[in-house]
Amino acid sequence: MRHLVRWSGAWSLWQRRASMTAQIRLFRKGAGDRDLFFKIARGMAGEKEFFIRKAIGWVVREISKADPGAARDFLMGIREKASGLTIREGAKRLPARMKEEVLGKGQ
Repeated sequence: MRHLVRWSGAWSLWQRRASMTAQIRLFRKGAGDRDLFFKIARGMAGEKEFFIRKAIGWVVREISKADPGAARDFLMGIREKASGLTIREGAKRLPARMKEEVLGKGQ
């Protein structure tokens, strides 16, 4: 998994994106290294590239199916610097209350 950290600093947007999406099948099974993903994604939360923004949200959405609390906590932590796309995608499958909290609704 060390190569994922190296990929996350690559010049190529596709390699940076792959550093996050490489574990998606594991996350779908409730496995994978979430801490590593969160570390990498936190470093890219302010990215301007659409495909990076979308990938972060996509992977967080998959994580939320097995561990909604971890997904919510991560999204709350990056909410100020991440794009709306990232936050919306990541929150898409959260339970209603968590989703409202992340999206800032119902306050």
